[in-house]
Amino acid sequence: MIKSESGFTLFEILVVLIVMSIIMVFAIGRGRITSAGVKVQTEVLKSQLRHAQASAMNDNSPWGIQTDGAGNAYWLFRYDGNFNQIRLPGENALTVNLAAAGLNMTPGIYSFDPDGIPHFESDPTASEPSTAALSSPGQQITISDGTDSYIILVTRNTGFIP
Repeated sequence: MIKSESGFTLFEILVVLIVMSIIMVFAIGRGRITSAGVKVQTEVLKSQLRHAQASAMNDNSPWGIQTDGAGNAYWLFRYDGNFNQIRLPGENALTVNLAAAGLNMTPGIYSFDPDGIPHFESDPTASEPSTAALSSPGQQITISDGTDSYIILVTRNTGFIP
């Protein structure tokens, strides 16, 4: 009688498990890249809003972030009777194009008065920033890529951005 030995050795099973583990690492990593873009842009916008608030308090003029009508782009402004666009620190252009990265944000005018108090105008084409106080707890700004979204909360009265 001939004895048949069929099956896998322990070494073959380990090689297959290692290869499958490497493939899973790449698959999981690629899935997180898209949400990372939204998270990074959220953190960038937070720092740019803080910059606008500090500039308003140092300049004694309203400063803020204004979007286009669809929330596909935004820019920094200083208001002195007109919206004067100013290049954001670290940016190459006056306008930050979110659409190029597949992102958008809640449209509007997010401004800070000379006391650092935040204001919001929902119409990004308004002729001047709002002077109305924010309602409690503050203004939410959503940044999204269609799948993932992050919310920035600008706290009323203080403009604190956690």
